[in-house]
Amino acid sequence: MHLNKYSELLERLESEEFEQVELGAEVYQQLLAIYLYQNKLANAKLLWMRIPAKLKEDKELVQLNLLNQALQNNNYADFFKHIKYEWSERVKSPVEDLLIKQRGELFRLMGSAYVSIYQHNLMELSLMSEEELKKAYVVLNWTEELDGERVILKPKVQESTPSRANDDQLLKLTEFVTFLEN
Repeated sequence: MHLNKYSELLERLESEEFEQVELGAEVYQQLLAIYLYQNKLANAKLLWMRIPAKLKEDKELVQLNLLNQALQNNNYADFFKHIKYEWSERVKSPVEDLLIKQRGELFRLMGSAYVSIYQHNLMELSLMSEEELKKAYVVLNWTEELDGERVILKPKVQESTPSRANDDQLLKLTEFVTFLEN
């Protein structure tokens, strides 16, 4: 999934918003959902501010705005709590893609920040079933251990490869020290 997945639809909706005086909640719902999927959180926030007050009572728009607020605050618990909603067909696809993307980000963060995490904690945070979680961490080559009755997940340690920028900095530093010694 790449950002261009919804770009044609987004372009059409943005021009529709620009050209028409009065829009229904459906257009705003789709725009918000696509902005969230594309991680254009500032655009989503500004869109929310432009939405007429009478449309802000729409439950799905409110729910999408809650997702935006959770993403802006990097609050994964709230994000996963608010994404559990019966989405309309108009926004279902971008919201499902957003969920997949955010779960991937959650696993990436967990893998880099933690040596281990209890399975039930990760299930609770990501709102995944045990089967879904197991599929996800098996793909990532995470291991599991038992702590009594509880399962501990251990992310695969990512060995960092030296970056080219570090090599360049080392070369420049070496040249500078050599210059000072001469």
